[in-house]
Amino acid sequence: MQTSHALAAAALLSVAGLGTGANAALVEASTWNGGGQQSTYPHAVGWQFTALNDMTVTHLGVLDLGAAGLADRHTVGIFNAAGDLMVSATIGAGLTGDLYSDSMIYNAVDLTTLHQGESYYILADNWTQDQYGWGWDAVSFSDDVEWINFSETTGPSIFDTVLHYDGEPGTLGPGFMYEVVPSPGAFALLGLAGCVARRRRRA
Repeated sequence: MQTSHALAAAALLSVAGLGTGANAALVEASTWNGGGQQSTYPHAVGWQFTALNDMTVTHLGVLDLGAAGLADRHTVGIFNAAGDLMVSATIGAGLTGDLYSDSMIYNAVDLTTLHQGESYYILADNWTQDQYGWGWDAVSFSDDVEWINFSETTGPSIFDTVLHYDGEPGTLGPGFMYEVVPSPGAFALLGLAGCVARRRRRA
C-alpha cells in the first residue's frame, strides 16, 4: 500500500459512515490486493458485473499503481446492459480525487441506484501511462458484486463500442463505491423501532 494512500485512507474511514441512510457505510465494489499482472493499453478497459443487491453508487474511481498520483486524467462510467450511461466522473491527474483508499482514487458522483439482478459494466479510459491490473488473487470483489467479464472498447473512449470477454476474473482499472439500499422490510423495522422508542419516551 502506498504511504500517501494509507494516510488518506484514515480520512476515508472518518467519512465512511456519512451516507444517504442513517447507518449507511461506504463499500468498495473491488479492491486491489497486489500481485497479479499490470499493463497499459490504448483503449478503455473495465469489467462487467451483476448487482447482487440494490446499491447506490456514491463514487467512481481508478486504480493508482506505482508512485502516488495518476499520470493522466481518466473518465469513468457505469453503463447498463443496454449500453446506456448510468453515471460518470473524471478523475484528474495527480492526487486530485475526493477520496483515497489503498491504491484507488475516487471522485464523488450524483447518487445512482443499481438494481439487484441486473447487469452493468464499468469502463475507464487513458491507460497509456497509468496501469490497470488483473488476476484472480490480485482483485477482490464485495459480496454485493458478481464479476462476469473483462470489458474493453474498440477505441480510446468509454463511449466506443464495448466488447466483453470471459477469462481470468479480477480485472481492476475502474472501480466504484456504494451504499447498500435497505430493503422495504428493513425500513419497516426501522419505523417500528422508532414508534417503540417514542412510546417509551412518552411513558
